[in-house]
Amino acid sequence: MRRGKAKQGHRMGILVSVAIAVFLTAVGCGSPDGQRGGSAESSEEKNAADGQEGNGDGLQDMALEFGTGNDNVNGESGTGLAGESAADGHVDFEVLQEENPDIFAWLYVPGTDIDYPVLQSPVSDDYYKSHGQNGQEDESGALYTEMPNMMNMCDFNTIIHGKDNEDGDLFAGLHKFEDPDFFEKNEEFYIYLPGNVLTYEVFAAYYDDGSDILRRFDYTTYAGCEAHLEQIYAAREMGKQLREGWEDLMPYHFLVTLDGSVREDGKQYVVIGALTGDAAGVIDRVILD
Repeated sequence: MRRGKAKQGHRMGILVSVAIAVFLTAVGCGSPDGQRGGSAESSEEKNAADGQEGNGDGLQDMALEFGTGNDNVNGESGTGLAGESAADGHVDFEVLQEENPDIFAWLYVPGTDIDYPVLQSPVSDDYYKSHGQNGQEDESGALYTEMPNMMNMCDFNTIIHGKDNEDGDLFAGLHKFEDPDFFEKNEEFYIYLPGNVLTYEVFAAYYDDGSDILRRFDYTTYAGCEAHLEQIYAAREMGKQLREGWEDLMPYHFLVTLDGSVREDGKQYVVIGALTGDAAGVIDRVILD
């Protein structure tokens, strides 16, 4: 077995790695609170990288820098159940989870309207395809992951689903990445967890085939992760956006795929990011040979 530590990826000569803490916090990959299924073995090494030490000060600084503090300001509107908005710094997980305990994360994509909670149902993988973030029936659905993905974001490829067919759909903003200028200028998105801030760099955006991304390969194995990466770069789609400097992605990286609905032509639009920042220093996993 091999240790996944988001090893040195590089973009324009700058090494990127993720700090791994020796003692994991409550939302770390070694904690049952961060996942539905079994736990991933924690690393005993601390792999600190350029300016990304896994400590509390770094988390606080990152939260302030990107407007993600937990203080709720009265009178201002947002997109969550209690008026939260990552852009305005009003994400309060305690309040959110009191309203719906299935909320485990928050996704913020700057330059778009995507600023919403992420949920996972313990009952059905597609529950939030037809239910809103409050758990009530709503054809608009919510942003959600499926049970095979751990909620601590320690999987090789976490798939976040959302509808994008019409203006106003939660993932309609993904299609801004079809514009080469927008893709070039908007490099990052953020995922907030209780006690952590994760930064991802968008390296690919394109129309993928409509098959089940989560079940195409066995992402617990090195070979499965490698096959997925090869497929990303092998796919030839008109208008496909790829960011230079990410051609050497490896199974040791951590990806998030923002996945739109399958269309009538059998395609689904995806925006894929690779982890470049882990404020709490807890992202880690074991990769099977």
